Amino acid sequence: MGKTKWFSDDDMLPPRQDHRGAQGNAYQRRRSNAPEKYARPSQGSRPVDHIFRQWIFRLRRNWIALHFRLNQFTFGVFRKKAAFKLGLLAMAGYLLFGSDSPIASMVTREVRTQFVSQEDETMLDFGPDGNSVPGAKSGKKKVKDDASPVGPEGVFDTQAREYIRRFKDIARGEMEKYGIPASISLAQGLVESRAGTSRLAVRNNNHFGIKCFARNCKKGHCSNFTDDSHKDFFRIYSSPWESWRAHSQMLASGRYASLKKYGRDYSKWAYGLKRLGYATNGTYAEKLIGMIEKYDLHQYDQ
Repeated sequence: MGKTKWFSDDDMLPPRQDHRGAQGNAYQRRRSNAPEKYARPSQGSRPVDHIFRQWIFRLRRNWIALHFRLNQFTFGVFRKKAAFKLGLLAMAGYLLFGSDSPIASMVTREVRTQFVSQEDETMLDFGPDGNSVPGAKSGKKKVKDDASPVGPEGVFDTQAREYIRRFKDIARGEMEKYGIPASISLAQGLVESRAGTSRLAVRNNNHFGIKCFARNCKKGHCSNFTDDSHKDFFRIYSSPWESWRAHSQMLASGRYASLKKYGRDYSKWAYGLKRLGYATNGTYAEKLIGMIEKYDLHQYDQ
């Protein structure tokens, strides 16, 4: 096979003699009409506007291809009006959840106003001043027992001081009348009622976890709270002062009357209450002493 050539009219091949006859003659006629050579117009002979249109066409074709790839790999971010829509979404998110927005304030607001004891295996992560509480456990485990005593770390400092201001004179009056140190009464009130914020203190006005052991109670005499058993019933009082008086009368009589021999020694009173079974908590005495020493409650024993 030779290279393909173009022939002029003078170099025509002789007529092909084959069985196709007229068909072969038509083939020869087509060959005879072919030009002598293929002439492609030169680059300089084309008009400038034609070259410019081709250049614009190629740029547009490349931009379309690039735009398609960008949309393919960015999930349509660069589509028409997509950036505008993303901007609107970002602005709406800032208005709804920005640092100064009402929704953000509502989400971050401290809605829980009390701590849970370590025995309940849960603690709030932040104190009333917004700082983390030393030794606090993270998580939002459901409170196991709202009536169980707490230590000094289990109450808000501002609530504890407000409770002391509110009941210090009552504690002194009960000390003069029944011989119970004011520091012990205040410490028990703080520990048992979580500085007056526990459900037992709010609903029953019961600040000392006083239980009801009567077999036949009238309506409104007591209510059920889960403490050591789901069948524990706690007294209901008409006012917090009535709860304080019942507490003084209980410690001044029965098995607790022997503690009067300790005078105003709050440490011996605390361990005596634990020994006589005022509370089943294993660190009850330490909680009372810790509360007394943290807030200088022994000053009210003078």
